[in-house]
Amino acid sequence: MNGKIELLSGFVFDYANMVGEGLITTDDVAALQPRIEQAAKAIDVMRQSGYIRGHLSKDGEPERVYFSQLPYIADGNINSPAIVEKLRAFGESLRHNCDAVVSLGIGGSYLGNKVLFDVQCGEFWNAKTAEQRNGYPRLYFSGNNIDPRRTSEIIGTLLADAANREQPYRVTLICISKSGGTLDTMSNFMVIYGALSQRPDIELKVVAVTDPTEGDRETLLHRLARRHGWPMFSVPDGVGGRFSVFSEVGLITGACIGFDIEGFLAGARHMDEACMTGEVWQNPALLNAVLKYLAAEKHGRDIEVFM
Repeated sequence: MNGKIELLSGFVFDYANMVGEGLITTDDVAALQPRIEQAAKAIDVMRQSGYIRGHLSKDGEPERVYFSQLPYIADGNINSPAIVEKLRAFGESLRHNCDAVVSLGIGGSYLGNKVLFDVQCGEFWNAKTAEQRNGYPRLYFSGNNIDPRRTSEIIGTLLADAANREQPYRVTLICISKSGGTLDTMSNFMVIYGALSQRPDIELKVVAVTDPTEGDRETLLHRLARRHGWPMFSVPDGVGGRFSVFSEVGLITGACIGFDIEGFLAGARHMDEACMTGEVWQNPALLNAVLKYLAAEKHGRDIEVFM
């Protein structure tokens, strides 16, 4: 034990300032061992069955938890080989064939996607030429709040770009909503769609990302997509917004910009494998939970700044 956990991927969890004399001690951790083992077993059950005792959805109903499956590309998994290929093909269909994408989402459907964009593209992606972007489109974000100024400025920017071209300006709207009726997202989508669809100098396409359920539980967005023949991707059950960046919800943004989807999932897989051990001093997630619990219970440190 040297005060840090280092993984081959380069990830480092440095806990040196939390453990030692006058701080959390190894004896404190050892005293929690029965509860640590109980927690580790609960996570094993979650991995195998998706079940966590007492976990409820936003609607107060029991809900399965499947986020730990996301890093693993396999038939029958949320990220199957067919899904990864569908995402790859979608990205290639945009390359050299689309001028701008507007991604509309809120919460995890916005934040995770924006992170992938920032990591891959940087701040000035939209100012680069198509050649500098390797043929991938400009990308704008909307739908994360009802901001009439931002929405009108996105529309104005797209219309101005369209006016400067001899050929139709090709725009794809990606509307992301699990419920298919998220107020902020759908309001922005309807306004942008309405403004652009009336313009003969814009070639407009729409992609829907929503709950795939049909029948009585079919979402409004799913119904619109089916009616208009829009391509669809899925928001998976049992995956909370904070993890959705590893699903079609976030990976569709990666596809739009040439992001290494398989490499990204491989990195998540490496971390997940490191978190499978029941040895607390080798498991970064388990140790993080234990140290934060002890910091709060024994030292009154119950506020965390995570960066």
